[in-house]
Amino acid sequence: MKSLANKLIVYDSNCKVCTSLRDVVLQVTSIPETKVVAYGSMPPNLSDHVEAARIRNGMALIDTKGGETIYGSEGVAYIFSSQYRLVDFLLRSRLFLWLFTFLYRTLAYNRYIIAAPKSRFLCDCFPDKVVRYRIAYILIALFIAIALTALFGISLRDFFPGMTRSEAAMQMLLMAGTGWVAQIFAAKIFMEDKTLDYVGHLCSIMIVGLLILVPWMVFHAFTGIAAVYVPAFSVAISSATMLYLHIGRVRHLGLSQMWTVSWFLFLQLGAAGWIYLYHINKLS
Repeated sequence: MKSLANKLIVYDSNCKVCTSLRDVVLQVTSIPETKVVAYGSMPPNLSDHVEAARIRNGMALIDTKGGETIYGSEGVAYIFSSQYRLVDFLLRSRLFLWLFTFLYRTLAYNRYIIAAPKSRFLCDCFPDKVVRYRIAYILIALFIAIALTALFGISLRDFFPGMTRSEAAMQMLLMAGTGWVAQIFAAKIFMEDKTLDYVGHLCSIMIVGLLILVPWMVFHAFTGIAAVYVPAFSVAISSATMLYLHIGRVRHLGLSQMWTVSWFLFLQLGAAGWIYLYHINKLS
């Protein structure tokens, strides 16, 4: 088993994802809080152990006795291997190590896309923009979004007698997804150099909005109760939260709030069009 006796964990305190993961590490390991420090508040004698260019793209694990500093996924693997024999065993597998490294790097390089950074910066720790990891994050987020959207559609099936699960899932994907797709195409055409960053932020907003709908889906799955005001209230809260996040993300990127207006209109028009085609048109 590896030892953390002379080790110090250094993280980016500007990053909301990093501070949340720091809290998780402190809760699930026996590592004391004194062993975890923010890069921006390190004393000079310790900051000399950390390369500024490398802390941008991942945490650092420094050796206070002068040993080699370990960065990123290698450092996280070292930490958890020192705490759990099972993790130490799993990380000996090349496949598991590759998957762990890939997921860590996807998270690290997109951490300011997942959660917009704090306004007060203690260090210049913005990660490098690596296109393959940005695309990886977008694809992972879209996969999760498609799954949650389909499940939400299925959860509403009881309100529409005779509708199959596949029909409910497909209709919800079209109603909810058309506006997002239209906005992404608009960004691709008109936004130029900030397109990938903006689409990444869109994916983060989308995931947050869908997670707000999960309690309704769980409630319905376990109780079978079909009270229309519950999903309606969930959708209203989800929409308001996403609007608030979109305004903040657009401001963070230095873009015009007209992008918020177009995004909101695309979502409403896309949903309204499919609702009319599938339901209102059939009543006339």
